[in-house]
Amino acid sequence: MVLLRLNGHWSLQLKLQWLFALLLLATALLCWQFASASLTLGLFLLLLVFASLAQWMLKQWQREVAALNLHAENLQDQAFNSRANRQCIAELAPLADKLDTMSAQLRQQRASLYQRELLLDTVLQSSPAGLVLTDQQGRVLLSNPASRQLCGAGQRLEGMLFATVLEQHPALATAIRQLEPQQQGALLHLGEPASVWHLSCNRFYLNQREHWLYLLKPMTAEIQREELKAWKKLLRVIGHELNNSLAPMSSLAYSGRQLAQQAGQAELAQLCQSLSLRCAELNQFLAGYLEFAKLPPPKPQQVQWARLLNQLQDHYEFELVGQLPSMPWYLDQTQLSQLLLNLLKNAHEAGASAAGTRLQIYETAQQLMLELQDDGCGLSANVLQHALVPFFTTKPQGSGIGLTLCHDIVQAHGGQLELLPQQAGLLVRIRFGASLARPG
Repeated sequence: MVLLRLNGHWSLQLKLQWLFALLLLATALLCWQFASASLTLGLFLLLLVFASLAQWMLKQWQREVAALNLHAENLQDQAFNSRANRQCIAELAPLADKLDTMSAQLRQQRASLYQRELLLDTVLQSSPAGLVLTDQQGRVLLSNPASRQLCGAGQRLEGMLFATVLEQHPALATAIRQLEPQQQGALLHLGEPASVWHLSCNRFYLNQREHWLYLLKPMTAEIQREELKAWKKLLRVIGHELNNSLAPMSSLAYSGRQLAQQAGQAELAQLCQSLSLRCAELNQFLAGYLEFAKLPPPKPQQVQWARLLNQLQDHYEFELVGQLPSMPWYLDQTQLSQLLLNLLKNAHEAGASAAGTRLQIYETAQQLMLELQDDGCGLSANVLQHALVPFFTTKPQGSGIGLTLCHDIVQAHGGQLELLPQQAGLLVRIRFGASLARPG
């Protein structure tokens, strides 16, 4: 008999074989001492039958254990879709059930973890904030598209030394060097054209190794919103004070004109009339600014496109390209009308012709898009950069709030407004999200 040892321990089969050998030896000694040869032979045969039966049962157990071992190895290899071979398992079925339950739980947890990782990756990839993760050597482990566009001209940064990447951005490199010891935040100007970004640097330890997370959040839109709020507040205060002065001045000018006419003083009556007309012009001028400063929240209702376009045609001529939207879209029709009127007015004042002013409306399940193309003089790059700044204008009699009001209306509806220069004229593109395709 060959003696085998497994991992320093006797195997169960070997132990049983030794036990049967000892029983046979003890039985032989007892029968030789106290019994006849026929009884000894009978006992030997009985023990042999018992040993053979035990050996058969042991092999059955070995097959079940082998099947469970194979299942456990599959779990160790993260093959959570496998199950124990039930054709080989009988007595150890409860243990197989436990392993199958554990396998199902691990499979479910892995699927849930994968979905979370997918969601996190989607958020990181679509986030407007730039994110860069580096290891203790300063090598980039992770970067999202916003950071690649800002720091690497769209190229992948993974595997590169972040210090090498920052060589092309000295302002960002200086800000990071100043922030890394304190791990605080700072505002800086980056990109072309320059925009405002908030930089934060955070150090943490992963697997007992130092890592750095650099986060760049765009702040230009937020600063512009706060700036716009400040302008509107200032306009409301100034408008209130001017109204308090213009109203009595207009009343006094009217009364003075009446008295001058009664007294036969034509020159004084003409002077009072001029003063009254100037007050009316100032009131009209002030009303335009207050309309911008006191823009009410949108009151969405289903847009009646045919009626809206007919009303626009009464003021300015233009060509409608394509079909009107077939889906119901819910916007503030009054504000939408004001938006399009301002854009058509700008196109007309830029010298656009009626045939060259074209309005086209696109719709999908995800968005509504309006494009107004004109063949006027267009906008230069410098003017285009400041076109949406309140009170900026190139017109001698302009107020500088027309495009700003348009931008404010679009933003109030959760949309986007783009000014795109063309070879001839200007293309204004307005996008509204799918949320406006239903009431609410």
